[in-house]
Amino acid sequence: MFQRARTNDQINERKQDIINATQELYKTLSFRQITFTKISEKTNIARSTIYNYYLNKEEIFLDILEEYYLGINEEINEKLLSKKLSKEEIVDTLANIFLKYYDLLVINSLYIEQIEYVCSQERLDKFKIKIKPLFGTLKNMLNFQFPNIDEKIIPFFIQGFFSVILGVAPACSPIPKQKIAMQKAGTYYEFDRKEFIKFSLSLLFSCVSNQ
Repeated sequence: MFQRARTNDQINERKQDIINATQELYKTLSFRQITFTKISEKTNIARSTIYNYYLNKEEIFLDILEEYYLGINEEINEKLLSKKLSKEEIVDTLANIFLKYYDLLVINSLYIEQIEYVCSQERLDKFKIKIKPLFGTLKNMLNFQFPNIDEKIIPFFIQGFFSVILGVAPACSPIPKQKIAMQKAGTYYEFDRKEFIKFSLSLLFSCVSNQ
């Protein structure tokens, strides 16, 4: 029997159920095909009740992105702030992290504009604050792995890092219509995801030195 969530823990648990259901749907459906009705069918939460937790599916995806970013933050802390690595090892480690959170790259490249446009300013503000620790982690990683780095480079590197997140998926995973159009134009190239991610990260890391 369905029970109304009353405590903060119950509310958070209900929201997590909605997030999990949306992630499951995203494995077989596109962003545009996912609706509150389909999410309701995946849970024991009525469609009308979902509105008590999220105003629209864009807010759900914003929470999904938040989870992904915090997951990346945790992995960088664990794997790149514990021991010194060569630049090649750092690039390989980050590439594996990106592959683990590849849905983040796809959602960001294809739908972030719609997500940010539809979500309220207040909701977007909270999201940016929640993922802010990743900026500090990237700075700490650079200072730890490259102790002689020019501090002026760090803001450029961090923005470049997010540019890689935004730019990899269109090259590796174009939507079917894009792929067909590029094939007809003779501009389509089949990329191995990890190799392309490593190539992009290597370009980014070319501005820093292990010396």
